[in-house]
Order: sequence, then C-alpha cells, then structure tokens
Amino acid sequence: MVELLGKDATKFRVAVVRVAAVLALLLLLLLSLLAGLYCYTERFGRLAQPQPADAIIVLGAAVWPQGPSPAFQERLLLAAELYRQGYAPVIIVTGGVGEYNPTPEGEAGKNFLLARGIPASALYAETASRNTRENLLGARSIMRAHGWRRAIIVTHDFHLWRALREAEAMGIEASGAGVKETVLVRPPLVLREALANLVSLLSGLHRADSLPSPAERLGQKDQLALLGAASLS
Repeated sequence: MVELLGKDATKFRVAVVRVAAVLALLLLLLLSLLAGLYCYTERFGRLAQPQPADAIIVLGAAVWPQGPSPAFQERLLLAAELYRQGYAPVIIVTGGVGEYNPTPEGEAGKNFLLARGIPASALYAETASRNTRENLLGARSIMRAHGWRRAIIVTHDFHLWRALREAEAMGIEASGAGVKETVLVRPPLVLREALANLVSLLSGLHRADSLPSPAERLGQKDQLALLGAASLS
C-alpha cells in the first residue's frame, strides 16, 4: 500500500512539473510576443509619414476645465502644422464628453484651433464619440457626407498603429502622423497599446461598414427611450 501511494505521489509530482513547464513556456511565448509588439508599436509610429489627403482627423484626448489637456494640445498643434503645410484642406476634431471632460473633446479642440488662426471653414467637430473606434466612425460619417476618401490620422505615435488598423477596417484610406515628443510618460502607455494591439490581433478586426456612427448610436438611444416612454404611457 505504501509503495502504491509512493508511486501515485511520484506520478502526481511529474504531472505537476509537466503542467508547470507548459505554463511557463506559454508565459514565455506570450511575454516574447508582447515584447515584440511593444517594440513594433513604438517603431511604427515613429516611422509613419503622412500623405496628402482630403482631411486631417485628430483623435480625441482629455479636456480640462481650461481647455484641451497638454497631450490633446500636442495632437492639435501637429494637425495645425500639417494643415498649414498643405497636407489637407480641412481638420476634423473628434471626441465627445468623457467622465471628466466639461465640454466635448471635438468642440474644445475646434475652439483651440480657431484661437490659433485655423479658419472656421476648415474645421469640423465630431462630438459624440467615446473611444478610438468611435472617433473614426464619427469622422468617417463627416467624410462621407462631403465625398472625402483619404485622411491623415493624428494621434500620439504609439497609438498610431492601432488607429490606422481601425481606419483600414472601416474603409478609410489613411496615413498617419504621430506626436513623438510628449508630456506623457511613454512606457506604460506604449505597453497599454501593445496589449491592445495583441488583443485586437488575436480577436481580429472586423470591417465596420455596418456599424452606426456615434451620432447614429445616440439617435438610436433617443428612439429607444421614446419607445420606452410610449409603452409606459
């Protein structure tokens, strides 16, 4: 009996060691993949070059009570520079009201650019989106309404790879311009983007032609609210 118990214990230990070895190998592979994505995310944005386009799309960022945050200002100033260099005739600033944003990002960004000499006729604001995908969906709606096809996406360089893949999935012909020198602390943000890229690559990006724009999404919510109110009356 003791001998049998000893053999069972040995088999159990061997099984545990094998499982631990497999898990360690998988963890090592995952960390290696993440490290590769970290480096590629960083490098892609630094090497990206904008191409002449119909519109410049500025992806939203935080707005403070006194106006766009320093990080958002970095994106807006880069967009203004591209506009003045003739890369595109209009700028679309995107972003809605966040948890701490007193005004929509698109509106605050548009006002920031107006104050710096960009003409109102060249500025468009999308004010209903909540994240990168919705920023681009809202901008795409504006572009389609004007018959524009090509865009330059402006964001921070470490965000550019994911943003351009999102745009491609939506059918937007896009190049990118990334803010390289920033007030932001880069390593944790690059790591976050690497993780986001890993998730999106594993899950796959689906074409977003059938997705509603942020404004359409809000309109659908209003319609549902009206239907709910009607059913209660």
